[in-house]
Amino acid sequence: MIYHVVMWRLRDEAKRTEFLQINDKLQRNAQAMRNTVPGLLRLAIGLNRAGAPDAADLLLYSEFDSWDALKCYEVHPLHDELRGIIGPLRIERRVVDFETDD
Repeated sequence: MIYHVVMWRLRDEAKRTEFLQINDKLQRNAQAMRNTVPGLLRLAIGLNRAGAPDAADLLLYSEFDSWDALKCYEVHPLHDELRGIIGPLRIERRVVDFETDD
């Protein structure tokens, strides 16, 4: 199993004005990816509700059946659409890709 986890911190202004407005777009995009990206087993996007000062604002959690499936996801048009939604709002991005024997 291949895991792809991304966390973003958003600009303060984006958190105040656009944060909740983008959630519908993000969820529609996630559902479309679940239905069309080959080898994508699971995908969730969540807005953080924790108030900790060091917390990320937004998380993407995904599981793939192979490294090749992750590569296909990375160049998929719906992934580009996701980048277009989040990119202008973010100030920081962290990503971890890893494999387990599950």
